[in-house]
Amino acid sequence: MAELSFMTMSLLHNAFDYEREKTMKNQPTNQIGESMKKSHRAFTLIELLVVMSIIALLLGILLPALAKARKNALQVKCSTQIKQMHAGLITQANDDAKNNFLLPGEVNRLGINGVQVPGRGDFDEAKNSHRNLWSAGVAKNLFPCVLLVSPAEVSSHVLVCPTYKFNSYKPAADIYWDGDATAPGGSSASLFDINGTGTTGGIGASSVSYAAMPLVKYLGTTGTTLNQRRAGNWKSSGNSKIVILGNRGPKDGTTADPIYTSSTTLLIHGAQNEWDGNLCYGDNHMTYGRAMTPEGLDKIGTGTTATLDNVFLSDDAVAGKDSLIQIITKCDGQFLSNHTAGWD
Repeated sequence: MAELSFMTMSLLHNAFDYEREKTMKNQPTNQIGESMKKSHRAFTLIELLVVMSIIALLLGILLPALAKARKNALQVKCSTQIKQMHAGLITQANDDAKNNFLLPGEVNRLGINGVQVPGRGDFDEAKNSHRNLWSAGVAKNLFPCVLLVSPAEVSSHVLVCPTYKFNSYKPAADIYWDGDATAPGGSSASLFDINGTGTTGGIGASSVSYAAMPLVKYLGTTGTTLNQRRAGNWKSSGNSKIVILGNRGPKDGTTADPIYTSSTTLLIHGAQNEWDGNLCYGDNHMTYGRAMTPEGLDKIGTGTTATLDNVFLSDDAVAGKDSLIQIITKCDGQFLSNHTAGWD
């Protein structure tokens, strides 16, 4: 019995030790749980204000950087689009015997003795507007409509053409693009358009953001003075000193007020009071800057009278060998006086 009692007491003692160790092991967890339950409370007003102040400070630091990054991204994308437009023209020129770029008046020529012969006849110079140029390029699948509008466009008048009628391309009917017409110099209604705003030199509803080399054949109002700019450089020439395409700029490239500071073109890439833009050259290289007289172009004239070449101004009115890009909203013939340029 004594031995049994001893064994019973030993077992009870071991059981007690086990329960005590189990309790001690569980005690810290229970205490932490109780402490966490007791520590649940709301933030104080001061703590909330501190957190809000920190968030506001971080936003103040990050937002300007994000805005600049977005601006840079739009500028790069815009540059890429212009380069692709020029590449499309080069692609077409590679199939031309003279390496000439697309010319609407060459695509849809004048009839021979009243009969239309595809690919033959004199050029219809009255069709050489920029509206016809870009529409003919879209019809030939050189570039899509969306490529013709800058991602940084600020004008509410300039929008991607919502519906381009590819079925308008009917060479047998003497119609080669959406908006073309059989009559010499004629056109038809189309959602793809570049409209002027009367005598103010503005741009109305337009499907194109970018300026390009004017396609006029003769300079002046009469005579036979060839526009050497078109004759020598509206082609795959590889000329690194002639601007072919680019972001449009203020009227005639002026920096005089009120025309300059009121121009919406300053807001495409530049600051409120300064023009910045992308320019594409004959060799397909791009530049970006705030100079409308970029470095690398030939000066106009010689000696002490030489002037810098302004890409938005016809500096060489005699031979037309300078760089010049505009948006031609209207074309009625082969002379410079028949071409109307648009700006804002």
